[in-house]
Amino acid sequence: MMKGFKNIYAVIVGTLVWGLVCTSCDFLKEEPDSVYTDENYFVDTKTLKAGVVGMYAGIINLYVINTDTPIFLTMIGTDELCYRATNTNVRSAVDRYTYTSTEGCVGEFWARYYFVIGRANVVLDAAEKITDISEKDRNECIGEARFLRAWSYFQLVQMFGDLPLVKDKTESFDYTVGRSPLADVYKLIVEDLEFAAADGVLPNEVTDGHANHWAAKTLLAKVYLTMASAKNAGKVPGYAKIEETTEALYTKAYALSGEVIATSGRELLPEYGQVFKIENKNSNKESIWEIQFSATEPYGTQWSKEMELVHSGYSQTAGGWRYCCWGGSFNLNSVPSFRGYYTSWKYDKRKEWNIKDSILRYDAKTGVPLKIESIATLAGIKGTPAATDYTLNNNAKLVNYSSATKYRWGESWKDYPMQYNYANCPNNIIALRFADVLLMYAEAEMALNGGKVKSSGLEAVNRLVQRARGLKPDGSPVTPAETPGFENYTVESLTFEELMKERARELCFEFWRRHDLARTGMFEYFLKARNAADNLKTNFDPEKNYLLPVPQYEIDNSQNKAGMYQNPGY
Repeated sequence: MMKGFKNIYAVIVGTLVWGLVCTSCDFLKEEPDSVYTDENYFVDTKTLKAGVVGMYAGIINLYVINTDTPIFLTMIGTDELCYRATNTNVRSAVDRYTYTSTEGCVGEFWARYYFVIGRANVVLDAAEKITDISEKDRNECIGEARFLRAWSYFQLVQMFGDLPLVKDKTESFDYTVGRSPLADVYKLIVEDLEFAAADGVLPNEVTDGHANHWAAKTLLAKVYLTMASAKNAGKVPGYAKIEETTEALYTKAYALSGEVIATSGRELLPEYGQVFKIENKNSNKESIWEIQFSATEPYGTQWSKEMELVHSGYSQTAGGWRYCCWGGSFNLNSVPSFRGYYTSWKYDKRKEWNIKDSILRYDAKTGVPLKIESIATLAGIKGTPAATDYTLNNNAKLVNYSSATKYRWGESWKDYPMQYNYANCPNNIIALRFADVLLMYAEAEMALNGGKVKSSGLEAVNRLVQRARGLKPDGSPVTPAETPGFENYTVESLTFEELMKERARELCFEFWRRHDLARTGMFEYFLKARNAADNLKTNFDPEKNYLLPVPQYEIDNSQNKAGMYQNPGY
């Protein structure tokens, strides 16, 4: 069924022996493949836990930059992030919706997540057979496997809709398995997460990248919210077949997110930028689950240096942006009209952290960064752009210099040279964090209350607004009175559209925006500003682009032609 899956079972078993020498927070030290099979390798707690580490090692392949990189599918083509050039590479195809069923990154997104699912199924099979293990350790390993299987299916079902359900290790090389209805896929996801989220299965501590109790509950809340909002939006027909009502699904999302807020011990960090500083990885009280990367090549990542400041005059051979903490390769840009989402341009600290419309100039001979220069004058921008000023996207200079600076390796662009270059950045993916839970809670409450939040949901969102104001030099919070025009929300002012913009302001470039636009049915609405501009206009078609095409190789290789059908429009 999956690409190359006739041989993938042996690969899965071989790579599951990763991790026997790993420490608590460094998953990514690979042991050589051996003659082991799952039947003779998994014999006790130690070997089963090594297999668990192998599952996590598979997840990182979704977040690296290489040929047919699947990460772009969740990053660009939205109202937040774009690829400024129009050409034939994968970034342009994804951003402008010109991809087809043969697009490599679409195939890799499918194959790599199914590879993780295959690893999870091997661990689940082995966990039931091992005798030299305590029930606590057995359940924890099963819980982690089911969490990662649910995570993988959740990513896939949002992108493709109906999916082949591979629940057993023997199905990993069965080309006769067809696509199951979307509702059945979600049923398995919920079952896996209910097991993982049960008391006593996974540890409560949020530490080193392993799945934990609160990550399982947070993900389950997000699954329920996605099912509810997508069923309500009606843009993907499969959601209508989910048996539970939208009210029941929103109620479950509301209860779970409320529980995480009240009892998880997670909290907002005092300053927004602290969340993304590399020194706070794995010790961040706001993080609920982080996908691990290492400074040891080749287990670092390049994904975060796809963004950063635009650079000028650098000498790549001398170092340049590869050794500067704010000087990325600048392949991806923030959409200029996204600037307008930060209507409180003067006060919102998230804007200062997330987007810097600047040039980072280098010495052409040495590669040393010299200074940051604002491009406001160059682009002819005066004052604060209005949220509805669609003409911003027609400003070619602003498009070229609208950067995304969320991920950093030091305190200042002057920190040069950095110890991390383009190939060994150890930035983790903060896959689930507390701020998102606050926003999910408010969204569910709004849906259950006729489109308006109550006091609890309002307070949840205003916690983010207060944090966005920043701190005074003495460490005390900046007050609303000190930020005129940047007031707290009221029940009346916090509309659903505004909540979606708040998700963008808070969670931008964190791999959720495409999912948010798809599940709420608001792709067309929020792409309106981009599509009004010739130089950033997308080819988004609501009749087909809410889902990706099934990779053509899957259809070609399948022995179940009726069951492995293509999505509409491709």
